[in-house]
Amino acid sequence: METFRIEVGHVHGVQPGNIVGAIANEADLESKYIGRIDIRDDHSLIDLPEGMPREVLEHLKKVWVSGQQLKMQRADGEGRAAPRGKPRAGGAPRGKAPSSPGHRGAPRRGGRS
Repeated sequence: METFRIEVGHVHGVQPGNIVGAIANEADLESKYIGRIDIRDDHSLIDLPEGMPREVLEHLKKVWVSGQQLKMQRADGEGRAAPRGKPRAGGAPRGKAPSSPGHRGAPRRGGRS
């Protein structure tokens, strides 16, 4: 299962059945394949089968539940929207530390000074 964040929560009056019904209907997915639903104040987290087709996720972003567009996106472990590959502040791409002058990619030696 994979966790997704949707932008509808308690303040919108949403119930688990509203979310399950909308996603099952719009994604043509049996409700038994919809996992945990964690409704929070202004958003919810929902577990869906891993490997959902991109077209289905793009469609679910536009679905409305309790007067709110879902804007579904993958969630990180904290329930926030997962990063989408955008550069971080400072312009360094994810996964690479910016090199500093004097350290032009030289390998480190065993001990620290």
